Amino acid sequence: MRHTPTSCLSLIGQSIQVKSEDLGLENSDSPIRLDVNRLTVVADTPDGPVRLADSAENHLGYHVATLLSLHEWFSDHSNPVPRTLILDQPSQVYFPPDYTGEPTPQGTDLSHLLNVYRTINDTVEALDGALQVIVVEHADLAAPFFRDHVVERWRYSNNQALVPPEWITEQTDDEDNE
Repeated sequence: MRHTPTSCLSLIGQSIQVKSEDLGLENSDSPIRLDVNRLTVVADTPDGPVRLADSAENHLGYHVATLLSLHEWFSDHSNPVPRTLILDQPSQVYFPPDYTGEPTPQGTDLSHLLNVYRTINDTVEALDGALQVIVVEHADLAAPFFRDHVVERWRYSNNQALVPPEWITEQTDDEDNE
């Protein structure tokens, strides 16, 4: 028996809700659904439908929960979708725009960021090799489920970079002014 589009979205919404509860997101205690017409996530609260919450943390959390839930669905139903998810600096929502310190959040922000990575890790493990998540990140977290999955640490201090310095042949504006 095949699922209808409505039943697929309902089941995906249930998965999004479980992940959003794990992440402690706003309205995660209400049924969650993916509105494919508006490409947004909606919580069906007792006061009516509420679109994706306004805070950066909730945007990040609901996006991660939705993307992971979609990948779970595609994998579980053998859909021909590439099994790779690439995320760029999810920790960025935990730093103020003018932040210049060491790239590691503290306190509650650290706890919330660790929950994001724990959710990613749990999903990848549950899919047992059917999903690869690549994260480009500045934060360097001490939690084993984060550290154990770090493949490269590109830092100026160790003269390593995503693009090796010897590949760069074009002069920068700073070099032109010398």
